[in-house]
Amino acid sequence: MKKKKIILCLLIGVVVSLASVSVLAYQATGKDKIETVYKEVAVEKGNLTVGVTESGSVTIGTLEQELSIEGASSGTTGSTQSAASQGMTGTASGTSSGSSSESLEVEEVYVSVGQQVAVGDPLLKFSSESVKAYRDSLEDAVTEAGASVSEASLASEQQKLEAGYAYNLSVAEGSVAEANYQATLEELAENLEDAQEAFDESAALVNYYQEQIDAGVDLSESLSKEQENYNKLYTRLLSAQNSYTTKSIEAEAAYEKALLSSENAGSQYNVDISGADSEVKAAQETLEEAKEALEEFDACVGEDGILYAEYTGTIMAVNYEAGDTLSSDTSIVTFSNDEEVTMSVSVSEEDIVNIAVGDVVNIELTAYEDVTYTGEVIGIDTSSSSGSSTVSYEVTVAFTGDITGIYTDMTGNVTFIEKQVENVLYVSNKAIIGEGVASYVKVKDTDRTIRKVEVETGFSDGVNVEIISGVSEGETVLIESQVKADETE
Repeated sequence: MKKKKIILCLLIGVVVSLASVSVLAYQATGKDKIETVYKEVAVEKGNLTVGVTESGSVTIGTLEQELSIEGASSGTTGSTQSAASQGMTGTASGTSSGSSSESLEVEEVYVSVGQQVAVGDPLLKFSSESVKAYRDSLEDAVTEAGASVSEASLASEQQKLEAGYAYNLSVAEGSVAEANYQATLEELAENLEDAQEAFDESAALVNYYQEQIDAGVDLSESLSKEQENYNKLYTRLLSAQNSYTTKSIEAEAAYEKALLSSENAGSQYNVDISGADSEVKAAQETLEEAKEALEEFDACVGEDGILYAEYTGTIMAVNYEAGDTLSSDTSIVTFSNDEEVTMSVSVSEEDIVNIAVGDVVNIELTAYEDVTYTGEVIGIDTSSSSGSSTVSYEVTVAFTGDITGIYTDMTGNVTFIEKQVENVLYVSNKAIIGEGVASYVKVKDTDRTIRKVEVETGFSDGVNVEIISGVSEGETVLIESQVKADETE
């Protein structure tokens, strides 16, 4: 509230009867006269604060309402705050769930920049033809996603059957692996033994024939034939020995592989089953997404094709007009965000050490004299900005009370409170008259008489001083000053 200014010019000799104080209106000083001027101020009640005061300007955040379509991710973003959105997702119909190859056409826009709207107010209307085409496309996506679930389920059952067959086969092979291994070793050993016996018999005959020949018996032809047989049996023996070595190793490897496969059969079966189930799960998720996209579309656009406001606030921007086609990931309407009204000020390095996030501050705007807003420190930039001789830090404060009438770029001061007294009587420091250790004020009564009253003072913020006793709220006190008066007047 602006204080009313009244100038009283008192002539010499006028006596203030109640206080018995004579006031000289003019004093001769050569050719100059001194005029005593009084300013009336009221005794007020409120808070007095001492702290660091810095100037800045108001910033108001924004909220974006958008309708994301054609493959764009749904969401609402803001310059200072994110929020939930009305959204639909999709690319081309049949490509992914909840998708649509159709577009929505704006038929009519109901709001304009600067307009105040509330939650539920209509923003714009889409054409009925584009709404129907878009909904049909989303319904087709639901149908196709349902078919994909059925196909995935059949494939899953087939994969489970194959996994079960593979499991049983591995277990069966593991159960007979040792027996097969032993049988193979026995067969190899038997072949080697037979080859060795045949070779030994042939070697014995060769020796016998040679002994008979040496004794004079003519068995040269028999020796020659047996020698050929001996050579064949020797080759057979070498082959049997080699087969025993290599094939026993192969048999052992096959045995170990069968055992390992049998041991891991259960784990492999679970992997195969999990893969089968994951395909079904993915198909079901796609179906759910398609259904949600259709439900969201109906909830956002509805049968009437009208998009309604999600927020209460002032319209800052309208990005579409009649005839436009809705683009993906584009804001439709921008709202002012009344929950994000802030001021940023620079604080010197000497003062920043006494400020912390969460501190309460007082804010005064140039546009509203004698009005104090409350705020809170919400951020301190740890990166300094260096001037020619000072280092300062950016501090952001948020308004926490009523913000009616506050607009972007309004200027004002932020006071970071160091000390504050609340709900006390106070007057301007200039109204205090000091006489020795006593303090007085001049009170103007309703009958226009002036009296001098002793008061007890307390805390001062440098502009106003607390009055502990002596006057009451609403009383009028005078601030006296003297100015030179023109002698010709």
